[in-house]
Amino acid sequence: MLSKQTQPLLLPGAAVVRGSEASRKLVAAWALLRDRWREEPSDETREVRDLPHYRSVEEMVSLVQPSESVFCMRLAEFGRLAERFAASFPGKVLYAVKCNPHPEILRALYRAGVRDFDVASVEEIALVQKLFGQDAQVAFNNPAKSRAAIHRASRLNGVRHYVVDHASELAKLVALGDPEIVVAVRLATSSNQARYDLSTKFGATPEEGIVLLRAAHRAGLRAGLAFHVGSQCLAPQCFADALALCREVIRAAEVPISLLNVGGGFPAPYPGDETVSLDHYVAAIVDGYRSLELPADCQLLCEPGRALVATAASVVVQVVLRKDQRLYMNDGIFGSLSELRSPKEKRPAKLLRPNRPFSSDLCAFKTYGPTCDSDDVLGAPLLLPVDTEEGDWIEIGMMGAYSAALTTRFNGFSCGRFVSLDV
Repeated sequence: MLSKQTQPLLLPGAAVVRGSEASRKLVAAWALLRDRWREEPSDETREVRDLPHYRSVEEMVSLVQPSESVFCMRLAEFGRLAERFAASFPGKVLYAVKCNPHPEILRALYRAGVRDFDVASVEEIALVQKLFGQDAQVAFNNPAKSRAAIHRASRLNGVRHYVVDHASELAKLVALGDPEIVVAVRLATSSNQARYDLSTKFGATPEEGIVLLRAAHRAGLRAGLAFHVGSQCLAPQCFADALALCREVIRAAEVPISLLNVGGGFPAPYPGDETVSLDHYVAAIVDGYRSLELPADCQLLCEPGRALVATAASVVVQVVLRKDQRLYMNDGIFGSLSELRSPKEKRPAKLLRPNRPFSSDLCAFKTYGPTCDSDDVLGAPLLLPVDTEEGDWIEIGMMGAYSAALTTRFNGFSCGRFVSLDV
């Protein structure tokens, strides 16, 4: 398969090769490859084959000596995280594909029993269906969708579950004329205990939610409620509060409720964050759900992302320059370290220097990415040996969530190498 970077500079059919049988075969071969290149799927949908595998990150660095950053995946750990979550949550678990859409991660979650996916675009729908066909179910939970995207999702991909937070969005779904459509009305909730407040962009007020539920019911659609307490939510009480809000809306709307989606927000145990176990979150959800007194056939859903992938991957970077207590690396916030621009976002860091010792004394280093942009700097310092130097590698842990998914090619830099590890 040819990429844009590997197209031949000499086009077939030039005078120097025209006329011979060999030349005609060359032209035909090039035409076939050209057509395949044009039809090649995007990076998000391309299947990964023969992912390089190593026993440990130390083995990978020792053998590869990478000069570009490397995204390291512990596929077995992804599976264990998914199994533990599914065993704890008393409803259906949908993985939020936006968190990390790498095909091998999706496969690992699927093998662990996660067969439902929260998607935000037709590209994510295509990715899931390309990997798993009709064996996986998707819910189009982006509250702002184009009519073309809705039509494609419904007519071509058979998607039946959607989220709305405004009358105009509901009208798009009603226009489909499909009684099998299930509409979850998303409510805005308080996110004061979460790192990222998602209700500043999405979510209806309780009054708007009541109107939307009634309108969906009148249109003959099955209706439900959804919310998201915010990403990296550190307080289970936020789920309890959101469910109490749902109770008020459900009682006022007086329409049948087919599903309740409690969203994501389940936190990862990042350094510096005071997190409690998943059991505390599940207990708050179960108590709140029971108080709603919904019918037995009402589905309880959640859509975790970070909780299923954060701790099972890391990024290995290389130091390209040291200036006193400042390090310059070959990856940064325009690459796979996008979330680390905030001083609240801290991650464990480990120095890798194969076959050479380093100091046990540690120092807090201000750390920069490779681009020619002064914003390319990590918000929190990395704690590393005092003798860290050019050429050393650093493994930044707990980078499975919102890392490779957010990487750009700004200034020509990106995380281009992916490997799997045992540990």
